[in-house]
Amino acid sequence: MNEVILKSIHEELVAIRQLLSEARTAPARPAPAPARVAGTPSTYSSAGGDEPIPQPTEVIANPGDVQVHFGKNNGVALSKLSERSLSWYAIEQPPRLDSSGKPYPARPQEATLRNAARTLWHQTRGTLGQPDVVKPAAAAMPAAATESAAHLSDEDNIPF
Repeated sequence: MNEVILKSIHEELVAIRQLLSEARTAPARPAPAPARVAGTPSTYSSAGGDEPIPQPTEVIANPGDVQVHFGKNNGVALSKLSERSLSWYAIEQPPRLDSSGKPYPARPQEATLRNAARTLWHQTRGTLGQPDVVKPAAAAMPAAATESAAHLSDEDNIPF
């Protein structure tokens, strides 16, 4: 029985060795580059190259003046950062986890920093989304909506 097992292991090793030698002799295929239309500005980060920078959920007024609130760039305005650093702040980062493995809740300053970085990224490339897709942060609620909200009765506030 041991010889049968040893023989099957030997056959597997020979097959693996053969596959490895074939893989070495095959020409290496380059990784496909992200598709890009000639003349259009890139919306891909220079850090990874293959991860697109999403549009901001809110357009931040004067995004270059927003300062980083943590890390080695603490206190540095986004306009002073390199393209690579700006793209790092613009992409979605994995959540930080507490000791039990649950993600910490997002802080408002992190969302503001991310949206400012995305706004600045797309402004410099001329790819900022349309106003109907992206809402400006400084825009207030329409006057009609504000007035109607002020005159709601208790029956209108029932959640069901």
